[in-house]
Amino acid sequence: MVEQGNRVLVFSQFTSYLKMAREVIQKAGMKEMFYLDGSTPSKERQGMVEAFQNGKGQVFLISLKAGGLGLNLTGTNYVIHLDPWWNPAIE
Repeated sequence: MVEQGNRVLVFSQFTSYLKMAREVIQKAGMKEMFYLDGSTPSKERQGMVEAFQNGKGQVFLISLKAGGLGLNLTGTNYVIHLDPWWNPAIE
């Protein structure tokens, strides 16, 4: 997706799974990406969101819990849920 110029949001409810995804993406050669989970300070979080919205980075990895707190990310072409919940209405 990224090689074709797309930007991607990757969600997971498990931060350990997101960290593994980040490692795989980095090993593939992509260095500029964002990672947000519940431990991300709010100032840093807002800076990442603004940078992504302004075209920086091609991948944004977000924990579902942290991402459910008022994020508005429209600068993406694809959204991937690594572990869809049993209830699609919650997603």
